[in-house]
Amino acid sequence: MSKSLLTYILVKVSNRFKMGTFKRTGKNFSGKTCVFHRGGGNKKFYRSIDFYRRLDSFGVICSVLYDPNRSAYIGMVLYDNGFFSFIALSEGTLKGQRIYSGLLFDKTLVNNKSSSFRLNLQPLFSVVSNVESCPKMGASLARAAGTGAVVVIASSAVITLKLKSGWLVDVSPNVIATFGYISNILHSMKVFDKAGKTRGKGRRPVVRGVAMNPCDHPHGGGNGKSSPPALPKTPWGKATKWVHTRNCKKDNKKRLLYKIR
Repeated sequence: MSKSLLTYILVKVSNRFKMGTFKRTGKNFSGKTCVFHRGGGNKKFYRSIDFYRRLDSFGVICSVLYDPNRSAYIGMVLYDNGFFSFIALSEGTLKGQRIYSGLLFDKTLVNNKSSSFRLNLQPLFSVVSNVESCPKMGASLARAAGTGAVVVIASSAVITLKLKSGWLVDVSPNVIATFGYISNILHSMKVFDKAGKTRGKGRRPVVRGVAMNPCDHPHGGGNGKSSPPALPKTPWGKATKWVHTRNCKKDNKKRLLYKIR
């Protein structure tokens, strides 16, 4: 098969996994702004990503792609059984590399990046990503660029992961996880050269509250350049400085969501 024909086939197949999206401008059904500093942005297609990885088959990375809807790189995989799919790649994955997706285990796959198998088969203190919170629910933990979870405690009943945030999460040993960190580790260090790059991301400019009208912000109004009040507030009137904004009770409830009873 010629290289041009193979490229044509890959483009045709990748188009099957793309679908259109709608603009998220931060406005409600009546056109009023509910979420500030959002709007515009470049046109994007959404690409369906396989977060289940339960095919029990080997595959080859056909191409490495950029996806505007996520921070990590994605790869198109052609499996031995004839299936195509997009997956979120691990750091160090190259085009042409063979990977595995499924519940089975092979000792040769222990250090194979982007391969997915059951979490109880991952070595202790290994770094995993794309982890399911419950079996057959699809990956929901450690999916952003450069993130990963460390297997710190392993038993027959439960496996404890340490996330990048420092949280300890208990998950079932039968969940699917991908070996290695998520790709594009330097994503957080990217610098936008100009304002247009930020507008292309769908982020509108941030305006000072003292430059607004009284109806738009608690700091607004006054004659000329007026100083903000002694206690700065949000547009909804809540204190935004020198007060505790973290709700420990809600944090503890979120932690319990990931605990197995």
